[in-house]
Amino acid sequence: MKKTVSLLLSFLIMISAAAFGGCNKTEPKKTEPSTGAAKSGKVRSSEKELGKYLKKSTKGDNPIYGTWQLENYSYLSFVFRNDNLAEMVMGTEGDFTALSIDEKNKTVTVQFIIGLNGTYSYSVSDDGKILSLRQGGKTTVLKRCEDYDIIPDMPKKPKVDDEILGWWESENGLIYYFGGDGIMYSNQISMETGYTYTAKKGKISAVYEYGGNVKDELSYKYKNGTLIIDGNKYKRIDNV
Repeated sequence: MKKTVSLLLSFLIMISAAAFGGCNKTEPKKTEPSTGAAKSGKVRSSEKELGKYLKKSTKGDNPIYGTWQLENYSYLSFVFRNDNLAEMVMGTEGDFTALSIDEKNKTVTVQFIIGLNGTYSYSVSDDGKILSLRQGGKTTVLKRCEDYDIIPDMPKKPKVDDEILGWWESENGLIYYFGGDGIMYSNQISMETGYTYTAKKGKISAVYEYGGNVKDELSYKYKNGTLIIDGNKYKRIDNV
């Protein structure tokens, strides 16, 4: 997935000027989707299929587990998960980083390019709704939000290729999901993204939200059970 430098810069400018706002929905990751050579009329809805996958990390006892939003940002959320990962969510894209929590000393370490970077001492309010992070004499306040849903609304008239529906994984662990209802998902190294998409005649046109709608164009070929996306081979998988 490619983003231009100008897009990132324009987004950072937009974030820095964002007004105070309410919580966005927020939260991810993994389970056992059904696959098979599904046809668009038979494939499970993407909301159910992806819902199982995205909720695998919800179990655990992370003391600051959940989704939080900086009190002076309206578009940016942070998820502290139970699998040693934290995620920064913007629109329908999430970017991951390592999460380290020292419960004895009540510190948390996380590194993002926006909002949170470094080691903080933490405290949670008695009602569990406010998270305070202190670093170098400065306190950053976050408020708890609803768990997010990275799945976009499905298009009214999806145009999809039945041969590529389901879950796919490359040799280096990159994952794609294509739904018969026009919803697509990718999990690539340190980033996950939900899209609406069309797939016909060797071209995938996918749109995701990242400070505005962003369009990706991918080429694909399907032959003898192998899916080739932009030159990379993917094998169908029954679970992830």
